[in-house]
Amino acid sequence: MVGVKLRKPILLTGVGVSMVLWTWQSLHFHLAQVGEWGMLGAMALGAGAWLLQPKSRLGLATPLKPLTPEALEQSLEQATARLNQLQIEAPQLDLSAYQKTLGELPQELNRSTLRVAITGRRKVGKTSLSNLLSLDNLEFSETLPLLTEKTPELEAEIVLFLVDSDLTDSEWQILQAYYHSHHRLLLLFNKQDQYPEEERDLILGQLRERVKSLLPGEEVIAIATAPNPIKVRQHQADGEVKEWLEATNPDLGNLQGQLQQLLEQEKEQLLRGTIWRRARQISQQGQEQLNQMRRERALPVVENYQWLSAATAFANPVPAIDLVATAAINGQMILDLGEIYQQKLSLPQAQTLASILGKLMLQLGLVEFSSQAIASLLKSHFITYVAGGTVQGISAAYLTRLAGLSLIEYFQEEITLPDGNAENWAGLREKLQQVFGQNQRLDWLQNFIKQVLSKNTLPVTSP
Repeated sequence: MVGVKLRKPILLTGVGVSMVLWTWQSLHFHLAQVGEWGMLGAMALGAGAWLLQPKSRLGLATPLKPLTPEALEQSLEQATARLNQLQIEAPQLDLSAYQKTLGELPQELNRSTLRVAITGRRKVGKTSLSNLLSLDNLEFSETLPLLTEKTPELEAEIVLFLVDSDLTDSEWQILQAYYHSHHRLLLLFNKQDQYPEEERDLILGQLRERVKSLLPGEEVIAIATAPNPIKVRQHQADGEVKEWLEATNPDLGNLQGQLQQLLEQEKEQLLRGTIWRRARQISQQGQEQLNQMRRERALPVVENYQWLSAATAFANPVPAIDLVATAAINGQMILDLGEIYQQKLSLPQAQTLASILGKLMLQLGLVEFSSQAIASLLKSHFITYVAGGTVQGISAAYLTRLAGLSLIEYFQEEITLPDGNAENWAGLREKLQQVFGQNQRLDWLQNFIKQVLSKNTLPVTSP
């Protein structure tokens, strides 16, 4: 009925304790010594959802350290280690192309030219600027910025970022992403000629203030790549007034000088940035393949433990005892998932993490939600055993599933596990919220209830 064999130390202890406690309950003994999980179960009814407060996104960026030769070597070693791990876990994959690219990356330092990406939103003047720029050993190209939270990958060492007004929130996010990817940035305020002089100065000042954590003031440059013609009025001797439009020359400020300075003084540092980005990209691609394979192995583990949680709770229809058994099952599941994701967890660490997951579920209101939603669905959609351990069994399976999927998402990022203080597990809390949001639809819950009841051979019919 359930695919997990009870050959696990936490399971044997936890499930065994829950059976003993059930026996005590039937003899009317006091359960005050059940422990933390018993108290948490009592607290569940009063737990509300804990929502993260949104933070202002426009602000200071984290300062970026220059890329040293040692840091560059470390990035190459990390990418190599990732490919080696992938080869160990998936020997059938051909990684020769990745390995060849990685081996050739240090040769980038010998490149004589630097690439310059001209980017910004549509109709901000990218093409006009591209037509005006021509410097030896600089190659220019146009691109739209990538409006994504993932770090944009540009085949360029220098980024000329054009705006024609104050920064938007999305532009600020993109600038930070380029900055933290070791691209060299110059922010260009184009179309300045379209503003009155006092307003022009105000916008330029605002831009410099916004990005002062990224760029010094002289690298925020006001330009006019295609200025509007100006009206010229001339009074003739006979009193007649002639008017015409006269073209004005583009104004690039000190942009050309800044580019020449970067080429002469920062070339090696900028080429290191390209090597760093490519090494990171290879490492990320290897990690994505690892995550996919590990997830395929991890999902059946989570499903097995969710069915085991349900079966145990059906057998022990006492909420406090149910939580003790669920904690033991989750602890063993954490050990098994940690093994898949190369997280070296000890037995005490797994038990601590199971306890932290329980606390987070209570704080987020998931325990209360699962009990109430499942009980409501059983009453309205199913003719089955609503009394006894049915609600507890399905709820235990549901919470175990949430815990398992959250851990998969958390382990995929290879985060170093913090200490046992729940306040230090913000990343896991976020994953738990994310997974809960994906697994709370009523139609999904109805189907899940059917699966749990079917696995535990209880009758289920729909009205």
